[in-house]
Amino acid sequence: MKSTHLAKPLLPASRVGSEVTREELSRRPARSTPEALLEEEGVFLQRTNHAGGAPVIRGLLGHQVLILVDGVRLNNAITRAGPNQSLNTIDPFLIERLEVVRGPSSVLYGSDALGGIVNVHTLTPRFDSEGESPLHATLRTQGGSADRSLQGSLLLGTRLRSTAVLGVVTGRDFNDLHGGADVGVQRYTGYTEYDAAVKARQRLAPGSILLVQYQATRQGDAPRTDRSVPGDFRVFSLQERDFLQGQLTVASAGPLRRIRVDASALRQGERSDRFRVSRDRIEREDSNVWTLGLRAEGELPLAWQEASLRVGAEAFHDKVTGSATRGAILVPGDFSPRPELDRYPGSPTSLAAGLFGLFQLDLGESATGHAGARVQFHRTHLPADDRLALLFPGGPELPEGTARALGVAGEVGFQQRAGEDLTLFANLGTGFRAPNVDDYLRLGAEGPGYVLPSRELSPEYSYTGELGGRFQRGEVARVQAVYAYTFIDDMVTTTPTELNGEARTPDGLIYLARQNADSARVHSVELSAQVKPVRSVTLLAQAAWVHSAQTRVNPLEPEAPPETEPLSKSPPLNGLVRATWEPVDFAFVEGVVQWAAAQERLSAADREDIRICPESPGCRGTPGWAAVHLRAGARWRSLAASLELRNLTDASYRSHASGVDAPGRSVTLSLEASL
Repeated sequence: MKSTHLAKPLLPASRVGSEVTREELSRRPARSTPEALLEEEGVFLQRTNHAGGAPVIRGLLGHQVLILVDGVRLNNAITRAGPNQSLNTIDPFLIERLEVVRGPSSVLYGSDALGGIVNVHTLTPRFDSEGESPLHATLRTQGGSADRSLQGSLLLGTRLRSTAVLGVVTGRDFNDLHGGADVGVQRYTGYTEYDAAVKARQRLAPGSILLVQYQATRQGDAPRTDRSVPGDFRVFSLQERDFLQGQLTVASAGPLRRIRVDASALRQGERSDRFRVSRDRIEREDSNVWTLGLRAEGELPLAWQEASLRVGAEAFHDKVTGSATRGAILVPGDFSPRPELDRYPGSPTSLAAGLFGLFQLDLGESATGHAGARVQFHRTHLPADDRLALLFPGGPELPEGTARALGVAGEVGFQQRAGEDLTLFANLGTGFRAPNVDDYLRLGAEGPGYVLPSRELSPEYSYTGELGGRFQRGEVARVQAVYAYTFIDDMVTTTPTELNGEARTPDGLIYLARQNADSARVHSVELSAQVKPVRSVTLLAQAAWVHSAQTRVNPLEPEAPPETEPLSKSPPLNGLVRATWEPVDFAFVEGVVQWAAAQERLSAADREDIRICPESPGCRGTPGWAAVHLRAGARWRSLAASLELRNLTDASYRSHASGVDAPGRSVTLSLEASL
């Protein structure tokens, strides 16, 4: 997948970004949306289960990387620190392109964008002047032998002069995944999914377009593979997403141009069940987050030096509901509430509102610069919480309260053409992550202790410096090197505390509370080179390296000096080499060698993580690996086909911190027909 700078106004010229296009997705069909990033520069993919997939950007993941769909954030009030499944709730057959920005992006996108962003742009209906026929249809099917999967998608659309509509329905069925030669069939990995989407565009007047869309995803019975064994297994019984968006774009209004206003409503729901057969018990947790969002932005051209100012405002409101219940396996449907185990009691809410501006300036013919800033206010309402009183005799009841936080971000960047083919660039930027409902209300056994709710938290901040260079000679050669240093301050961590004058639970676990007490330093290097020795051959090589060091207080030894260790789930040195041969315009053959070095630098949390250290103590981390893939494809008129032979050597491996091994030797076939 080619890496390309994103032009203004999406991204300042000096920032590092890349994209996966619709054409690339057709040539290299991905089983899921996260897997569309498997070969993307600077992105490492962690997979807890077959239905998951969390991008790791410059050593950061979870709530420190922002996921968006059509510019609307999927990160919400309960996005957790570790990997999550939100990216996999987007239908891969609905994608038009994926945009990746590496480095802090809080100026344009707000909280959580410390490591970077992944913005999934879905298919957009075209007017008749933008397409070939007034009616069109596309049928896509895809099957894979590794998990005996079958996927099918039907797109129907119409193109008129001022109206365009498309609809997509998709069904996806995955069975247990077969790993490499030493792994075999991995139980508790299959799941099902159904997706639907409809999107309409209406030209209201010259230069004014209204877009309305609805997307729905339903996943069922997706096991938590790393936490499932016979007689005791965990499954995401339901994973749901409903997304409604209205968008108005206006070419110009008064002094502003390229005005865009988005209003959105998003519901994300999750049901997790733990089946404990020996106790005839189902332990169920339900959670739903309703998000209402409004964002408006426009560009103000300035009369001097080809400058422009992009300004905007946005607000998002989250409402969280959830429950914990217990039922019998042999008596389906009979569940009793357990309020003391509720993860988010009393329907907490969160409001974020921010203002941002981005100034861009062309400094003659060979240089550009930019500067931007954002200020964002966060308000979290925390209802009265009686869980401690229910769980522990004499425990306190936490009163209703409101937590407030202010996030501030800024960035400056400069790009200079140093020669006909050479460009140098530098960026300084900050990012922030405001504490969310999950940070404030988390309760229960976690790691070495028992975590109690916390009310006194402040935002995490990152400070990044970035230097890079790019050599490009037409389509013949492109080489890019980027170094980034990031310092993260006020990281939310757990520290020892007391409850009712006691330091430990009746079961002997130490009481812990969340505080802003840790910091981290992250060095990252990203290298890529692409050459075309002849017109029909393209060679690509890329590599990414991350070295992180976190200063943390050991909760088991709070009086000891702070310890230094890697960030949890920090990725190893990794990369790929790819050769593509296109003997004719409508066909290609491609070979890929994907690799990762061993990761033996582990944090204390990594050593307790069964995804990394299933046989701790004595754990040495994740072994290095290399996998070879071969692809071929062709397109003739309205028909397209691609065939992938994956893991030709049947190597047994998994990406670092994943809970499921990668597919063994397997075949994937994708067919597409359009009318």
